[in-house]
Amino acid sequence: MKILVIGSPKRDFHIGFDMLVLGLSRAGIAFDHYPNILTQSYGHTGTYQLKFDDADISYPEYCAIVNNLKKKNYDLIITMVCRVDYNRGKHGYLSKISRKFKYSLASNKYKMGGTLVVDWLKQGMELPPIIVLDDLDEPFIHPVDYDLLLNCALYFKRELPFDRFLCFRLFDSRLSKNQLMPLAEKLRPLWTSYDLNSIAAFTNLEAFKPYSERYIDITFLGNTHSSYNRQKLLPLLDRLEAKYNVITPRSGRRSKPEFYELLKRSKICVSPDGRGWDTPKHYELPLCGGLLFLTRPTIELGIGFKDGENCVFVDNLFRDFEERAGYYLSNPALSATIARNGYEFAGKYLNNIKLAEYVLQTTKEAIGK
Repeated sequence: MKILVIGSPKRDFHIGFDMLVLGLSRAGIAFDHYPNILTQSYGHTGTYQLKFDDADISYPEYCAIVNNLKKKNYDLIITMVCRVDYNRGKHGYLSKISRKFKYSLASNKYKMGGTLVVDWLKQGMELPPIIVLDDLDEPFIHPVDYDLLLNCALYFKRELPFDRFLCFRLFDSRLSKNQLMPLAEKLRPLWTSYDLNSIAAFTNLEAFKPYSERYIDITFLGNTHSSYNRQKLLPLLDRLEAKYNVITPRSGRRSKPEFYELLKRSKICVSPDGRGWDTPKHYELPLCGGLLFLTRPTIELGIGFKDGENCVFVDNLFRDFEERAGYYLSNPALSATIARNGYEFAGKYLNNIKLAEYVLQTTKEAIGK
């Protein structure tokens, strides 16, 4: 299967989509990608600092991609959504103006993400099956992505609600009753995953202390500014400092190597909701060998987190957090077993290679290839 991937000019921002791109490469799957991530993107020093420089990815020029489409050389298009952010990033005033002008031009070679695919559709180009990866934090599909939804074979959605009709609330007035179910049936759950090579650039995941030798009882490290749940958790952890050794963001910002080293010394690693339930830390924290505490899932999951088996679920408002933390800290043998299960589960199933395999296998089943 010859694949064309249409991505974003902003690197390390659409984290779920970037994880899939790297997952395809790590799995040894050949594909063409537009734009060139190494030379045309910006935002290279984002939070996750993903390692694209060691990935085997083909970057044809725009004219070569169009020729391949006309010759029907592609069997599948994987695209991100249309809501590509062209304006943000650490750039000077003149740079922002020139970039905004550049991406407003009619020429398709300056359009990226789903915007480019929608333009091709409007021009009447004959395209292979399209799948969309919507890695945005909201449960809604935005109106600008409506044409992608109508024309795609599958639409993979982060934060996919159990009631899939909720995804259409921003434009459901456009839809007839007969359209709702077919569109909902196109939706599939999507999660963020992790990229092992990118983490290994900052820490040795093989070297962490056994559970019995860890001296930090509870660790929560993450951005708290945009999350109600994370803000709600902080005062509770402040109170628990009287009983336990607790690490929180209040102790200061950590570098990535420091972040991982603290996790490798922690008994309980907490990953609460961020802007949505799905957050990258759900997938990378178990690799550090601690017991993963998650709030109960509020979305469709395509993966098998199981309470008391490979993680611990807590109430979404943390009403049982203190009780559950006390129970597991008082039962180190049980906690060590669940932590070990979580470590093995994350290593086998939560990486971006498995994400890429899931997306491709699900797509093949849907389009019959």
